[in-house]
Amino acid sequence: MNTGQMLLAMGAMILLSTIVLRVNNNFFTTETVLDETKYSFLATSLASSIIQEAKSKVFDNETDSASISDLNLLTLENILGPEDAEKGKNKDVFNDFDDFDGYQDIDSTMPSAPFWYTCQVVYVNENQPDSASSNRTWNKKITVTITSPYMSDVIKMSSIYSYWFFR
Repeated sequence: MNTGQMLLAMGAMILLSTIVLRVNNNFFTTETVLDETKYSFLATSLASSIIQEAKSKVFDNETDSASISDLNLLTLENILGPEDAEKGKNKDVFNDFDDFDGYQDIDSTMPSAPFWYTCQVVYVNENQPDSASSNRTWNKKITVTITSPYMSDVIKMSSIYSYWFFR
């Protein structure tokens, strides 16, 4: 082999190495994006499940056994959350929507990653559903925030639960 052929062979090896590195980098980037998407999808599903579970409960402790038409009978806005008998217990014992306020837990039932979640429940006005109301209303909003060490994003989902009564 002469010097010209040697330079061509070295150039071909450098070109091949560059192409292999670029392909490997693309595979790694694609795999990372797919993993992030999978974890985000699982976190979104978990948040939806928690919201649906909360909405399966009655609106307020006072609406558990009877219909009410007076806002003053609803739970005070500064004491939303589980009642004394429910504090420190599993969410399965919650009997009304606002018991989820302040609830936090870890879901490690999925084999891929653990998910930490927290819930917040506030009263909201129908005209301003994005901000908490300092007074009792017929509308409560739950916000579920989910994080995981395997996700770079935080998943935050909200839903409004309203109480309707007929006279």
